[in-house]
Amino acid sequence: KVAAVATAATFADPRLHMRTPTYRYVFVFDISQSMNAEDANYDGKPGSRLEVAKRTTLEALMTLPCGTEAGLALFTGHRAFLLLTPIEICAHYRELRAVLQGISWRMAWEQRSEVAKGLYKSLALVAQLPRDTRLVFISDGHEAPPIDPEVPPRFTGHAGAVRGLVVGVGGDSPVSIPKFDESGARRGEWSAQDFADRAADWPHTAPPSEVANAHLSALKEPHLTALAAQTGLTYLRLQDAAALAAQLRHDRLAIPRSEAVDVRAAFAALALVALLLSLLAQRGAR
Repeated sequence: KVAAVATAATFADPRLHMRTPTYRYVFVFDISQSMNAEDANYDGKPGSRLEVAKRTTLEALMTLPCGTEAGLALFTGHRAFLLLTPIEICAHYRELRAVLQGISWRMAWEQRSEVAKGLYKSLALVAQLPRDTRLVFISDGHEAPPIDPEVPPRFTGHAGAVRGLVVGVGGDSPVSIPKFDESGARRGEWSAQDFADRAADWPHTAPPSEVANAHLSALKEPHLTALAAQTGLTYLRLQDAAALAAQLRHDRLAIPRSEAVDVRAAFAALALVALLLSLLAQRGAR
């Protein structure tokens, strides 16, 4: 009887409504000069902060479920620019990979890196996209010019209005920042004199030590952690794709979705099992 009922159920096209998580992200990449510093690691090999961030992001995206949407944006100066609105990652994987791999420091439109303002602008950008779009802001936290402690940037938004991550990339020890010419050829490193020449445009009240050492760069983790707390985001230090993917799949960032799942295969399997058990029982009785 069980086999007959289960078989009959497969003809009724039974469907079970299940709540399955999906995700929608915009990844904002810091493309300022300091992101060329080569103190990050991918798969045990050293590389620039930007390249390691790109490769780790792509690998993490590959582990997320189909139905997830991802968009890409850039930050430099004090603004964020949307390159690609969120698109489904399985159907458009090649397009996502091509745009992501093409992101470069050459796209920068300003030789400034006002990270706090860039994060605030990124939040405003994401807030204009479809509801429940999450932000992943990837930066080393290097402010150039240094923040004037007397007049720090003000966050005028609502903390937690946009959910997401602030991802820090880079090492703890200050390292030199590679210098490139217009053709992309490396021409040594930025020097203290290079930054001293630019300091005329910087706030005179910026800490002298910050100005003197602005040609060196390390991950400004306390700064990024404070910005994350201020804006209601979660801070994550970039280590590997697995850790990033785990945060991207976190329940607090999921968008609940009800999906009708075809369960005919389950009923067919139940019918087969019931039939086999019935035959075995009859055989045992004989």
